[in-house]
Amino acid sequence: MNESEVIARIEELEKKRLAATVAGDIAALGGLIGDDLRYVHASGTDETKQQYLERLASRHYVYKALVPGHRDFRVIGDVVLVNGHIGIEVISNGKDKLIQSKYLQVWARRAGGWQMVAWQSTQEPVAL
Repeated sequence: MNESEVIARIEELEKKRLAATVAGDIAALGGLIGDDLRYVHASGTDETKQQYLERLASRHYVYKALVPGHRDFRVIGDVVLVNGHIGIEVISNGKDKLIQSKYLQVWARRAGGWQMVAWQSTQEPVAL
């Protein structure tokens, strides 16, 4: 695969990941993210794959919308780094939240295909 094909594949997988997250489809998410996932929310909460999926399954997090914005991709061998912006509408621990975030996402090529292995987001400041 050339770089353009890799980026197109990551975009396709990310679309599936976002749809599965909003749908609460834990089985689909389980295949898209690596067992070694580190997921750091804008709040600073740091989770493993197991913790993240358990909280989604228990409805601790209920994602109502995930709207990606601009993204930059860097393909480095079997790793793709994605810097982007995302709008998040979520119910977290019973509280509605609207968040605009910047993030760094890491995808790694594995024997079974590409998987997301890291997510770190930072809430964007509110303009005055």
